[in-house]
Amino acid sequence: MAKLVERGAKIVRDELMSSSARISGTRIRVRDIVEKYLVSGEQPAVIAKEFRIPISDVHEALAYYYEHMEEIKEEIKRDKEFVEKFRKKYEIPS
Repeated sequence: MAKLVERGAKIVRDELMSSSARISGTRIRVRDIVEKYLVSGEQPAVIAKEFRIPISDVHEALAYYYEHMEEIKEEIKRDKEFVEKFRKKYEIPS
């Protein structure tokens, strides 16, 4: 069962989705939106269109990120480390 967190009913965490913060009713993680916004430089309206969600959900995810920045950064770091170990183990070029 999903557990609601501080950012109202839009951002949830549940064990089925690896406990990553995500937009309620979707599989879209906060970090997916953050990476598009901060790393790729996409605007909220473009992200909303790409994920087929309301722009308010994008802003909600970004607000959650700014309130939980270290947590989301740590999640991104862990995933990158996992991918790098996987690539080395199976000799997959990056």
